[in-house]
Amino acid sequence: MLIMKTVLKSMKWLLLLSGIFVVILGITMLFTPLENLVTLAIFIGISMLISGASEIVSFWNEKKDNRSGWMLASGTVTALFAVWVLFGRGTEALTAILPFAFAVWVMSSGIMRIVGSMAIKSEGSNLWGWILTFGILGAALGFLLLFSPILSAVIISYSIGLMLISYGIDNVIIFFRLKKISDHIRDHLEE
Repeated sequence: MLIMKTVLKSMKWLLLLSGIFVVILGITMLFTPLENLVTLAIFIGISMLISGASEIVSFWNEKKDNRSGWMLASGTVTALFAVWVLFGRGTEALTAILPFAFAVWVMSSGIMRIVGSMAIKSEGSNLWGWILTFGILGAALGFLLLFSPILSAVIISYSIGLMLISYGIDNVIIFFRLKKISDHIRDHLEE
């Protein structure tokens, strides 16, 4: 029982601290959106390096008969691209590409909603009009963002900032709920 209390106590304080730090990070993203795009590119590079390295390690950990050359090739290409992003000129290139990739994603999502609304209409659903409207708005926004990469970068940064703030607040709320649960457990055990 003592181990459970210790783990619960450690976990709840880590939740509180991480929640506070993540909220602060989210707020900074709201005030420095363009600089944070570079940070996002670096984060993507680090994630790709970890992914590539894990694929390479997985390849060598497999039995010889089960090894796939595609896994080794994928891991190698991913790791090399990550090294280029992190140590070459890739960070600048990725930072420049992200707003356009985001715009294409928003536009294609809108187009997919438009196509989906037609399929839903043929099934007789009343929701097709709403889906069509949001699809047209999404496609138009994506098209606008293609010609305004700074607006696209700001939207990316604000979206991530707001997600981080909500995640951090969630961690703080969980901290207080765990505190209430641990107090309840302690009171119950003392009875």
